Amino acid sequence: MLPKYLRYLILCLLFPVAFNTLANGGMLVDVPWLVEHRKDKKLIIVDVRSKQAYAKGHIPGAVNIPVADTFSPKYNTDRVGNIQYIQQLFSEAGIRNDHKVVVYDDSSYIDAGRVFWVFEVYGHKQVKLLNGGYPGWRKNAPTGVSQSPSRLQKSSYLPAIEPNRLITKLSMRLALDDSDKLIVDSRTAKEYNGDESISSRVGHIPNAINIPPEHNFVNVDGVNMLKSTKELKAMYAELLPVNKKVYTYCNKGKHASLTYTILRQLGYDAAHYDGSWYEWGNDFALPIEQSH
Repeated sequence: MLPKYLRYLILCLLFPVAFNTLANGGMLVDVPWLVEHRKDKKLIIVDVRSKQAYAKGHIPGAVNIPVADTFSPKYNTDRVGNIQYIQQLFSEAGIRNDHKVVVYDDSSYIDAGRVFWVFEVYGHKQVKLLNGGYPGWRKNAPTGVSQSPSRLQKSSYLPAIEPNRLITKLSMRLALDDSDKLIVDSRTAKEYNGDESISSRVGHIPNAINIPPEHNFVNVDGVNMLKSTKELKAMYAELLPVNKKVYTYCNKGKHASLTYTILRQLGYDAAHYDGSWYEWGNDFALPIEQSH
């Protein structure tokens, strides 16, 4: 078998689009970029997988903030924790406000997209998502993985709520009568059409456009990769005018966080509805649509 560093170079040559998702800037970074920058003093890598998965192996230097730890501990939902809770969580992990944060998961991107949104909704200015996630790193990075936990000195993180990134039930209801607002449903086609539902009702929020998460992916040598920015831009441009505000939702807020992240990468003014279909579908005072 070829050494890792040769496989890494070959993959970059054979799949330049998938391994060059990030030009200079943007919300996505790839494995070659992280290999080059992972030791930058103001960069911190955040592994959002479970504590068990992190212990078995992770990107060297990465700290572990499982996506479940960002949920509010007070309610039996997947709602984001309040500002005091997130302040303590990020401070304990050693994250500073001036850190450039790179988040990754198992390359489903659902958990990483969720934590990306959590950082943005609490005002973090530099946060990015790793294309290829842990499988991409493990397969292609010449530096390998680590099983030693990374513990940074506790910080004094200061979150600040960014209202333009968080949508409430009321905000979504008002959007139904606003032609400048577009709604993206990130659930499956069956859920969108009304064949399945996790809530008391079936269907979708009126006027919502269905874009399931798998439409964003391509398999590259066994690794789930996000499509190139060029491909994603072409796909979304057919459905969403870039000059419109876009609200995303799914079942409980995780899948739509990935859609939010991609829309931010593409230059859209996006916001995420954390209550999502679980809240909307269980409120019989709110309107719904069904595709058949």
